[in-house]
Amino acid sequence: MHDMAAAPAAGIPLSTSQFSCAGQRAANQDATGYHLDERFGCFVVSDGVGGHAGGERAARIAVDTALNTFTDAPSITADSVQRGVAQANAGILSQQRADAEYARMSATLVALFIDRCSALARWAHVGDSRLYWFRRGVLATCTEDHSLSQRSREGAAAALVGSSEASPANGAQPLIQSNLLYRALGARAIVEPTISDAYPLADGDAFLLCTDGLWRLISPQVMERSLRLSASAEEWLALLRRAAEAKADVEGADNYSALAVWVGAPQQVTLASAALPIARQPT
Repeated sequence: MHDMAAAPAAGIPLSTSQFSCAGQRAANQDATGYHLDERFGCFVVSDGVGGHAGGERAARIAVDTALNTFTDAPSITADSVQRGVAQANAGILSQQRADAEYARMSATLVALFIDRCSALARWAHVGDSRLYWFRRGVLATCTEDHSLSQRSREGAAAALVGSSEASPANGAQPLIQSNLLYRALGARAIVEPTISDAYPLADGDAFLLCTDGLWRLISPQVMERSLRLSASAEEWLALLRRAAEAKADVEGADNYSALAVWVGAPQQVTLASAALPIARQPT
């Protein structure tokens, strides 16, 4: 699946593209979706957690519920974002109760929320689906997974104070090689997403939301390099997809999916502009 769209001309200009691939798996348990209107944008990616029946259904419920909750009352406040994630969790729990076959289904979620008029963005995640934010072609930040391997990586970072080597954004190796999650939608009655502050956007910002199937195949360095070679969000994802396919064919691969969001024209923003500190807005 591949899709792209541009937002109506109002507020900050946004464009988006998405794809989802089964990899070497028989079924695709990833789901993606977005909503764009003249004022707001909401972009969501989810990955059904393996090991239990219903992963594909859980991911679809997560995406659809998060989008529906947002469009019913569009807002990027932390409380609104929390409510949307909680509703996605409740939707999965409801299906668990309704069908014993899917009693243990669960999913990850990563979502980006943009107010185009105020030019602010906020994001949230549960599990190990990630959001990468690029400014002036350089990775500015990446979400931190709710996984045992991430906790191990944080422990290693504590022993390397002042070092940039133990960061999820640069692919540092954790002490524990495990993709087991300690947070996921459908795992508990109350979900605890990590919700960012609200950040001001700049022309040329680019976001990549993706499942672990993609970031395990594609390094942040490849993401950056592909971004600098691209003239559109669609071209960027096409390059990333080709890079992922090349590795997947050799190594075998999980499902891998991505959704890109471009603010303005990243292709016109060069690395000659030094990255500036990113200012936070009060929550």
